[in-house]
This record gives sequence, C-alpha cells and structure tokens, in this order.
Amino acid sequence: MKQERIRVNFLIKSPYVRVIGPDKKQIGIMPTREAMELAKRQGLDLVEISPNADPPVCYITDFGKYMYELKQKQREAKKKQKTTELKEVRLSYKIDDHDYQTKLRKIKEILNAKNRVKVVLKMRGREALYKDKALALLDRLTNDLSGIGQPEGVPRSLGEAGKIIQLTYLPK
Repeated sequence: MKQERIRVNFLIKSPYVRVIGPDKKQIGIMPTREAMELAKRQGLDLVEISPNADPPVCYITDFGKYMYELKQKQREAKKKQKTTELKEVRLSYKIDDHDYQTKLRKIKEILNAKNRVKVVLKMRGREALYKDKALALLDRLTNDLSGIGQPEGVPRSLGEAGKIIQLTYLPK
C-alpha cells in the first residue's frame, strides 16, 4: 500500500481551502495564504487532510502530533485485522481408514480455528493412473467436511503428468 505524502503549509497548492481549527470546529473557506497565517499566529501548521475535496480540507494542528495520531490509528486498525493462515495437509489416495480419520480430525481443527486448509494428494510413479480414486477420496473428504468447511473451487492437477492434486477448503 503506497501512502500519499501529506501536504503541509507551503506545499498546499490549492488557492482556497476549507479550514478546521485546532478545536476541531469548522472555521470556513478562505484563501490558503490567510489560513497559513492563521495557523502560524497560533504556532501550529496547516495540514491538508482531504486533498480530493472541493475545496481541499485543511486542519490547523501541530504536524508532529498529527502524524503521531495517524500512526496510532493505523496501528490500532492493524491490530484489529484478522489474518487467516493457509495450512497444508498431505494425503495419499491409498490412505487407511484410521489414518484418514486422524487427518480428517486435524483438518476439522484447522477449519474450526478459521484457517484455510490445502489438501495435497501426491501420487508416485504409476499411481497417477488411478487419478479417479484420488478424486473419489477428495469427494469423500468434501462430504465429511460439509458442516464446517467448503471447497474453494475444484481439485487442481499440478506437476508432471498431474501427479499432484490439491484442493483448498475454506471455513464456513
């Protein structure tokens, strides 16, 4: 995300600006030079906070304090963001039922934690001939996870001769 440079005092190019005072009350529309002099008399800066408005909105404040408050707001917003991780679980189409149940339980734990799961089926050598069995296993997995997760798209074949099949599940 590229952050735009905030214009202050003489960097403001607009001939007229809408001015908000240090008490956060609107003063009105005035020429930029007049607004800068008003800010200078109070020992503060004229900071452009909304450059795309017509006329641009400027705030009379200490620029250092304004930047500090802006960074604090960004830090708080970043804390409240929820990030989801992508976990990977590897299977074989020849998996035993007990092993399948163990992997299924692990996948359910990951989905309940609101994370995404990528299920990868690797087939070695001539196992690639039994792609239909691998897809049947993924269908079985999708049915078993229908209450807590949903597939993101369709199974994708990767690698040479489609020996890797992967499918990502999203939490509901």
